[in-house]
Amino acid sequence: MTTSRISLTGPDSHTLVRQPGVGIVIIGPALPGSRRPDLVVSAADTIDWSVFDPFTVPAGYPWPRVFRYEGDDTGFLTWAARRPIETFTWQPHAPLTADASAAQLSRLSVILRNGPLTIVLPADCHYFSAAGDLSLLTVTTPGDCPPLGFFPDTQPSGPPVALPPLPGLAYARSVDVTVPPLRQPFDCASLLQFPGLTRVALSGSLTNLSALASLRHLEMLELRYCPDLSDLPPLDTWTLSHLLLFNADDTTGKRLRASGVPSLSISQPRKPPWFRTEYGLPFSAWTPRKAKAATKAYRSAASAIGKATTAADAEEAVRAFVRVINALPDVETTEREDAGEAVALLTTGTPYAQAAEAWFDAERDF
Repeated sequence: MTTSRISLTGPDSHTLVRQPGVGIVIIGPALPGSRRPDLVVSAADTIDWSVFDPFTVPAGYPWPRVFRYEGDDTGFLTWAARRPIETFTWQPHAPLTADASAAQLSRLSVILRNGPLTIVLPADCHYFSAAGDLSLLTVTTPGDCPPLGFFPDTQPSGPPVALPPLPGLAYARSVDVTVPPLRQPFDCASLLQFPGLTRVALSGSLTNLSALASLRHLEMLELRYCPDLSDLPPLDTWTLSHLLLFNADDTTGKRLRASGVPSLSISQPRKPPWFRTEYGLPFSAWTPRKAKAATKAYRSAASAIGKATTAADAEEAVRAFVRVINALPDVETTEREDAGEAVALLTTGTPYAQAAEAWFDAERDF
């Protein structure tokens, strides 16, 4: 480990600690509940990015290779015109317009939750992704459109989420979209704004899969963590050279095994109960002890509901889960909401979904 004083926001303002084998630096505000950045700044601070010029790895390449920055200083784009950066993840706070066309950024990711961002991508960008509230994004590219990744924010339930209109990326050929399996589904019809797509990779809950039939140039399709693929068009809709299904709907997986796609990979097919019991449980923000108890009770209830032959069986499974939550100390408001979400997940796709909320309210004492 080595330490250096650097003048990031003023003379000798920060101490930079370099750990062997670590090629990333995180810069941004220190926020409650989040990992403390390596270099703490406010979102409005002006940053001298050239302080990183002297740092290299033993082979002579610039260090760090990867930055994660939360703030509004766009000076890194000017700096990157002369100093290549492998990966830069940026979460601005204020409404901004930025021109990254001259920046040597191989992979650029933005996280949008606070204000709109209008950005011109680097001319030689190899990958661009956007996460959060995608309606805040306006983007154009001065050259060929790079492979794209989208990670829209979702809610536990509600109408499908869709990509906003992104005319500046209309010539995209490769798109990944990731949402959780048990929250709002992604509307695949919003991919039709990219008619030249040759590769699509989707992960999570999906709807309007039938719209993919309009992507006439599709050659590669990857589907991960998808609970329901029943609406997937017949594979002879396209001339696919590659199809991947991983942790996806087992009924569709069985149907596609005999498809004749040259490169076909179907692994870990899953039945609907697996998604409810093993993925996306709403206890991640709980203390470890409470989360462990809630998860154990959830899985027990899910097993019982899967075997239930009457409404009474399902009701007892839900109430048994709630009794475990009742016994936990100091259940907070957000945890009460999480427990209600868990009950909804337990009964999703069953005949007991409407009654479950009443069972939950009748049994809980928190």
